[in-house]
Amino acid sequence: MKSRKTIDLAVVTSVWGDYGKYLPAWAECLAAQQLRPTETAINDAGVTDKAALAQAVKTLQDNNIPITVVRKRFWSIGKARNQAVQATNTEWVIHLDADDVLLPHAISDVAEIADQADVVSLGAIRNGVAQVFPGITAEQILNRKHGMFSCGAFRRTFWERRPWHTKNVAVDSVFWVGLAHLGARFASTGRVGFIYVQHDDSVSHSLTPQQRKHAVRQWVNACDRWTLN
Repeated sequence: MKSRKTIDLAVVTSVWGDYGKYLPAWAECLAAQQLRPTETAINDAGVTDKAALAQAVKTLQDNNIPITVVRKRFWSIGKARNQAVQATNTEWVIHLDADDVLLPHAISDVAEIADQADVVSLGAIRNGVAQVFPGITAEQILNRKHGMFSCGAFRRTFWERRPWHTKNVAVDSVFWVGLAHLGARFASTGRVGFIYVQHDDSVSHSLTPQQRKHAVRQWVNACDRWTLN
């Protein structure tokens, strides 16, 4: 029987406002992983539902999954995510938004191809539709091909050189572009690894038309030349 590979990987999240209500399900999906994370971290950047936060922490502790909670004042999405990663020490990291859910095989899928990559794309179920990006490469990312969702695995050494930028709320696609410019090797698990949940209070739904245009322009410019940090 084929042996299951292991991986030194942390799953982290950054959360504020009433997003804390999603944390119990976030913790439960980590406890249900076929290959559990080495450690986890939550950046409490102003959670209003402290009971939900406490429930998530208890779920992880009850399942012997190391959990660190840091409390940092919210300044920007990028900074909040960076602070969550800073609370861990693993070789690999996944930032899983508090309202998203990893499927049980997600971390084991990353482990299977980690020795061939620096960034791993996880397919997602989004609005009920499966989206996967097989064969994704750094070159395709720099040529403006969509190949990563916000939830993906990355080596800490690349994040240390190019963390999430803090200039505005549009950070996801540009983060992967930054790593591609560094020469990171991209790979795909080849199947869906998480459920991308969208709802009325999602950050993406709060963007104004002007902010959306700026985000697209920033992404295009970043693909051509990196100037953000």
